[in-house]
This record gives sequence, structure tokens and C-alpha cells, in this order.
Amino acid sequence: MRHTFSTLSDARLFRMIERRIQGRNALIRKRQFSGKDGKEGAEDMIPKDTVIREMIEEPTNRQLRIVALRSAIPMVGFGFMDNLVMIQAGEFIDLTIGVTFGISTLTAAGFGQCVSDVAGFTSGGIVDAAVAKLKLPHHNLSLAQLGLRRSRIYTTVGGCVGVVFGCLLGMTSLLFMDTTKAERMKKAKEMESIFDTVMEGGHELIHADRCALWMFNEDKTQLWSIVHSGTRKLEIVQHYSGLSGACAKSGEMININDAYKDPRFNQANDRESGFTTRSVLCVPVKDDNGEVLGVVQMLNKKDKDGTDSVFDSSDVRIVEMLAKHVACFTKVLS
Repeated sequence: MRHTFSTLSDARLFRMIERRIQGRNALIRKRQFSGKDGKEGAEDMIPKDTVIREMIEEPTNRQLRIVALRSAIPMVGFGFMDNLVMIQAGEFIDLTIGVTFGISTLTAAGFGQCVSDVAGFTSGGIVDAAVAKLKLPHHNLSLAQLGLRRSRIYTTVGGCVGVVFGCLLGMTSLLFMDTTKAERMKKAKEMESIFDTVMEGGHELIHADRCALWMFNEDKTQLWSIVHSGTRKLEIVQHYSGLSGACAKSGEMININDAYKDPRFNQANDRESGFTTRSVLCVPVKDDNGEVLGVVQMLNKKDKDGTDSVFDSSDVRIVEMLAKHVACFTKVLS
């Protein structure tokens, strides 16, 4: 009767194989001693690994597919948790420590990976327990059969496919995240000095109620500002909306005596803030190539006695000078 690893325990089978190999090789040595060709006898010696492979029953294709499935499913869970935790932890670190100390997004991602690795190490039992509840089909293979080359290949391929699929699932969280928020906050941190030193005092130079500096984000889809004179709040304006957007789009100065008579003016800003805008002066900030980087905006010109007035040509020249200083500063930062 031909015994296989699927019908005998591994320990018993190994003992049986050992005895069979020892008996066969002893017979060959006896033949060598009796005068037969030693070389021929040596070639007849049976390596133990050869006998073991011959006695292990090959897994069926169905069993191998189950092996791959049982290897893939846990890896889906591990891949999902790994990428999800890394992205969320990296984003949190980027928005806090990254903004405060100016570390790069790549460094924050590295810290996020450390957190993810710790989470994966401590929560491995949770994933295994969850997979156990799925009641996946069993391959009914022995440890020796699982050690065959084909079985190992299916195990490796299944695990690789599972972890890639799980990582892709974990990346879906990016669809619900503001991926440019950290970039804006870091840029705002870098720009604080120009905002504070130039813009806080800018409105006093021409006797305006408020002064704002709007800057483009990296892909130039939004204008943002962190400081208005008298307020400190991160604000975002969609591309080309309002008077600041119109100035950025055209690259030309805008000087309006009554904002409510201009259809480009966004009145919703006044309704939300309670501020009443009258006169507006917008001057584009341009780099050396003439590309618009942002907009300097002045609101509500005042005379020396505090009465409402309008921006004149001298005010325009002063604000244009401010815009050039901002452009020089941003060039140093970049």
C-alpha cells in the first residue's frame, strides 16, 4: 500500500521513509563491498529528499486555489489597515507637527508608517479572528503538502494579490480628504511674516479700513488668505470668484468706487462678516515672468478725517510697491 502525507502523520511517515532509505542504501553498500562497480552503486544511492517528494501526494488545482484564497483574505485586511492608518496618521502629523516645525510631507508620511506598523503588530489577532469567522473552505492539505513548491507559489501569489487589493481599498480614504489642506497651512506659516509685517500695516499707508493678501495655491485653482487687517482667519476663494479673482484672472489692477455697483463683487462675504464694503482696490502680485502669484486688496478708502473716500493714483502706486515686495518675498521662499 502506498502511503502519503495526507493519510499518515508527518512523524510516522518520516520514520517510515528513513527506514526505507536506510534499507535501500545499505543494500547498495553491500553490493559495493561484494565487488560490484562502486561508481554504479554510488549512483544508485537514493537521496532522502527525492523519496520524500515521490511519496507526497500532489495537491489538486482546487486545493491550490483554496490555498491562495486563504492566503489572500487575511492580507486584504492587513493591507487595508496598513494604508488606512498610515494615511490618517500621516495626515494628522502633517497638519500638526508638520505645520508647526515645517517638516516635509514625506517625513510626516514616514512617521505615519511607523504608527501603521505598530498598529498592524498590535492588531494582528483582530484580523485573524475576523478571518476565522468567515468560515473559508479548507484545503485539507498536510504540512508536507503545503511545503511543496507549487503550494508555496500559490501561497505567495495569493498573499501578494491580497495585500495589494487591501492597500488600494485603504487608499479610498483619500477621496474624502482635503489633500491640499496641509500644503495651504504650511504655505500660510511661511507667509506669516509677510502677512504680518506688510499687510497689517499696509492699510495704514493709504488710510484704508482693511487690507488683504490673496495668494494662489500650487495648482492655481484657489486663492487663499490668512490675514485681513483686524482679523486672522484662513479663507479660501474659488478661482476667479469675486473682485480678487477677477484681478487674478485679468492680471490688471481693479479700482472701484462702489463695490455694490460692480457685478463681479461677491456680496455674500459682507453678509457673513457684517462688514460693509464700499471702495475696493485690487493689485496683482506678479513674478519676474509676469505670472500672477496673488492679489493685494484694499477695502474702504478713508480721508484723514475718517470720512469715506476713493482710491486715487498715489494709492495705486503705493499698493503696486507693496505687491512687488510680496513678489520678492515669495521668490525667496520658493
